Amino acid sequence: MLTSEIDPNKRVSERLDLVLPISLPDYENKTINIGDSEKAPEFIRIILIEDKQESVQLIQEELIENNGNTRFKLEFAESLSTGIEHINNKGADVILLDLTLPDIQGIDTLLELKKNVPDIPIIVYSNHDDESFAVQAIQEGAQDYLVKGSVRKDLLIRSIRYSIERHQMLEEMKQTQEELRQFAHYDNLTGLPNRKLLYEHLGKAVARARRENKMMAVMFLDLDKFKTINDKLGHAIGDVLLQSVTKRITSCIRKSDVLSRQGGDEFIIALDDIGSEKYVSILAERILATLSDVYVLEGKELSISTSIGIGIYPKDSFDIDILVNKADVAMYNAKEQGGNNYKFFVSK
Repeated sequence: MLTSEIDPNKRVSERLDLVLPISLPDYENKTINIGDSEKAPEFIRIILIEDKQESVQLIQEELIENNGNTRFKLEFAESLSTGIEHINNKGADVILLDLTLPDIQGIDTLLELKKNVPDIPIIVYSNHDDESFAVQAIQEGAQDYLVKGSVRKDLLIRSIRYSIERHQMLEEMKQTQEELRQFAHYDNLTGLPNRKLLYEHLGKAVARARRENKMMAVMFLDLDKFKTINDKLGHAIGDVLLQSVTKRITSCIRKSDVLSRQGGDEFIIALDDIGSEKYVSILAERILATLSDVYVLEGKELSISTSIGIGIYPKDSFDIDILVNKADVAMYNAKEQGGNNYKFFVSK
């Protein structure tokens, strides 16, 4: 490792003397610090993946001549595999990538790097002066495409800064989109799918059951006397209880089943490929037993039970809304008989 502090106030020729006399044939792990450490305490860490000595020297010169008050830490790797290993071990803020390396060439170089290092902006730095190829590189995830020998003195640093900023903006946009998707499809308290996402799943599940001539079921659960707990102990305890109930129900069902909170103390379970009604009965009994165990929440012992209604596809309906409604009717029948039990829908 070689590190040099470069004073940007000196003439370029004086500053270059500190950088260029590096033995470049073995420069994979060489490091050069460029910039005024007092004015800009943070580095922009650049890794140049490049096996040609003249390109390394050119990048050094351009960074030194144009850095202003910015500090750069420039590191080198002469193969893609070495570059990936270095980035995974030490990190980087931006990558300058040649597409013709000893171990890989062409657009595959970019694809392989993106696969292994997806979270760092990449600037392609290539001899290949072809607009369609540059567009392809951008489409495959590069933040910019620079042609060797055609880069203006100020363009390299501008590209580095803008690439980092664009990458950060894209990451923030992805995070925002994920948060919006979470908000739109999941219950904020329990993290369970909400009604919208449940119905999307039910649509696919019913279509699959129809296509494969299989049975599925909808379970509608409503906690018994939950309002009394909320009124006596407060909504904070009620929320913690709902989260505990969620965990207990989840422990009873298969990974392929979908548990959804409908709001308040109501839950729906979509059960794919049930085989027979007997399986649903066994599952309902398991849920009743699991939920009825004592809860200890913030030093208080609580007990709660649930009423479960069940609708079966295709016996009760081919329509999702009707199937859910019939499970709801069956749940109220269970509640009317004292709660803490389950009922299948029965036509009157």
